[in-house]
Amino acid sequence: MEPVSLWAAVEFTACNGSTEALLTAAARAGLHPYGVTALPGGFGGRCAAWQYPRLAALARKRRVRLRIRRKLGLYFCLRPLLRRAGLWAGLTVFVPLLLFAQQFVWYADTSSLTTGQAARACAVLREAGLQPGAAVTEAKLTAGEYALLHSGEFSWASLNFAKGRLVVEAAAAKPKPDIAAGTLHGIRAKCSGTVLRTNLTSGTMLVQPGQQVEAGQGLIGTARAERDGTLIFAPAAGTVVAQFEWSDTRTVPLEETVQQYTGACTRAYRVAAFGHTFSLPAAPAPEHAAVILRHFQPEVPLLGLALPCSVEETCRYVQQPETLRRTEAQAAALARLQSLQALYAAWPDAEHIARKEDCTVNGNVLDYTVTYTVAADICG
Repeated sequence: MEPVSLWAAVEFTACNGSTEALLTAAARAGLHPYGVTALPGGFGGRCAAWQYPRLAALARKRRVRLRIRRKLGLYFCLRPLLRRAGLWAGLTVFVPLLLFAQQFVWYADTSSLTTGQAARACAVLREAGLQPGAAVTEAKLTAGEYALLHSGEFSWASLNFAKGRLVVEAAAAKPKPDIAAGTLHGIRAKCSGTVLRTNLTSGTMLVQPGQQVEAGQGLIGTARAERDGTLIFAPAAGTVVAQFEWSDTRTVPLEETVQQYTGACTRAYRVAAFGHTFSLPAAPAPEHAAVILRHFQPEVPLLGLALPCSVEETCRYVQQPETLRRTEAQAAALARLQSLQALYAAWPDAEHIARKEDCTVNGNVLDYTVTYTVAADICG
């Protein structure tokens, strides 16, 4: 295929008149039809589209009838699109709009963070007004960096913004060493108990395994004396694991009115784009419902390109009151669970040694009393 056929060419037929004289005149005029084949009463061939009007003028002078059989090339494929004014108007509006939208967040790049860190960082930045679709200023970038640092999860954070892309870089905070986390005022016991084992990191250990200690008694001191009597001070840090008893009382009703899910759900959407927030029409919110918020960023189908906007979805799961009836065994299990949760909230490192519990039913209520014997770090 000739290269000219790739852009714009026509396939034609020439009949009647002096066809031989037409070919001779075309060659003299610098027109070079190609693919010329003999036909009854004339010939057929191809030429560049911009040469066809001149060839048609020569044919009229020689009484030759030209007929276009087929149009070839990309030009004739694109010409219907070129004639659509709306396409050019849309392109004219799209380019300035694209340049204007570069000052808004299109995409937050958190590839340097783990999945959990990225989710928590996006939540912090959202509160600072740096979600997709929001306008970016130096003040917002600075506030976002400080917000990430104040969250306590990151020891260093940097936000870089260019052409709609917000790059989030951060380093996870490392826990303080035991010595640096020590105190200069000594460590005292949070409760009374019997010392089981000790682990001194810094300072002076004031108790030993097997010793009975009282609440408020000193466990680790900050000063020790050298052989010559010189006092040396160091931060008090370490652990003292002691055995002690912990008691708790719970009251659980055997009949209780609770909110149960019905399976119905209503959704409401808010779209943040170009620095503004728009609420979409939604069904009225039910009276009793559990509310769950979800944030996501829409993407272009197939291409997967992020758009400069974010969507907040509010899901309300309808609930209705129902009477819940428990057996004594179920109520006792619930009370036991609540007591264990309270125990580990007060002593996260507690080691369960023994348990003594008592359950009594008074009317429609179960009274639960438990005493745990545990081993835990009592340094306070």
